[in-house]
Amino acid sequence: MTLSEPSVLGAGNVAMARAIQEGLIGSVYMIMDYAAVTLGRNFFAGTAWRHMKGRAGAGWINDHGVHRTHFFTEVNGPIKEVFAYTEIFEKQLTDGATTIHPTGEDTSVTVFRFEKGGLGHWMCSTAAHGENTGGVWIYGSKGCFRPGRHATLENGELIPMIDIIKRYAPEVPQDPFAHSYVELGEAIAEQKTPISSAERGLEALSIVFAALESATIGQPVTVQDIILGNKHAYEDTVLEEMKAFRKSGGYNR
Repeated sequence: MTLSEPSVLGAGNVAMARAIQEGLIGSVYMIMDYAAVTLGRNFFAGTAWRHMKGRAGAGWINDHGVHRTHFFTEVNGPIKEVFAYTEIFEKQLTDGATTIHPTGEDTSVTVFRFEKGGLGHWMCSTAAHGENTGGVWIYGSKGCFRPGRHATLENGELIPMIDIIKRYAPEVPQDPFAHSYVELGEAIAEQKTPISSAERGLEALSIVFAALESATIGQPVTVQDIILGNKHAYEDTVLEEMKAFRKSGGYNR
């Protein structure tokens, strides 16, 4: 099965992954990813349901995070272990007509380690005020990669993204969604394994839930424990809220 995951598709993303995998910046030491959004206590994308874990499956760390975790693993392989803290800082959100009390986390600070080496620091929040912030830095033993921008090598050489695409992914469609249709066609006609596969999507979602599980139980959690269902304290709270919402008739409103 294929997914349409824009964080790993399109010429820029494919070129970046190939360049890093082929050693352009050496061995990956650390990935830092920050995303803080100012909502003014309104709803993200105008959708109140995204803030209720019984409808969204989790909070912002899931909504935003599953794209990021898929990206992390595409760049540097499987993630082994995760530790996180999460919070719901904004206890009430409103668009003027509808007011809710969120049950999904609006802020998370997560650290993780890859199976083949390298560490990660990932922070995301919709509870920022005054100023947004965001950015990704991938540091290796020979340089730094800024996705969508450039690579900077330890000798000071800066390689713009356009040159990286020409070198590593000249045949890939520029648009991630156009690339997803190419992947689907190749999977059907050639039985080619897609970059954006269902299996990789499950892995990405499991990393998110490993972070949420860790924040719930206060201990590091392996991704395999989530995939195998060995740890599910946080998932249980999501299912409980889903059942309560369904019992109330909420899905029929």
